[in-house]
Amino acid sequence: MSDLFRLAGSYDTSPQTGAQASGDPQVCATLDERVTVANKTQINIVLDTDDVHVVPLGGLTAAHIVIMRTIGGKAKARFTSTDGTTQAIPVDPFFCLISGTVPITAIDLTRVAGIPTTVKVFMAEKPV
Repeated sequence: MSDLFRLAGSYDTSPQTGAQASGDPQVCATLDERVTVANKTQINIVLDTDDVHVVPLGGLTAAHIVIMRTIGGKAKARFTSTDGTTQAIPVDPFFCLISGTVPITAIDLTRVAGIPTTVKVFMAEKPV
């Protein structure tokens, strides 16, 4: 049985104070990403040492969707896919990846030295 993953909402920019001046450029976009997924998993990883922590795929063959949120500090995530190995990305504090054709096959995490950090990880894979 499959589920429907949906990432919906919007992003925009606007002045922090006062009104937007006439003619000033701004950014506003609506999001509505939908992916049929066969399997999904969620895990909280506590980075309580400075060592590399491997993220278990939790029964997934690979992850087409990866969402991470850090609590307490920044983490460095390294991803492996058929496009390359150990591609390093900062997670500070939010990260989201949706890849339709090149799934992630391995992930590891490291924290900033000495700063306890928890990483909430959601992953899902598309049907075969």
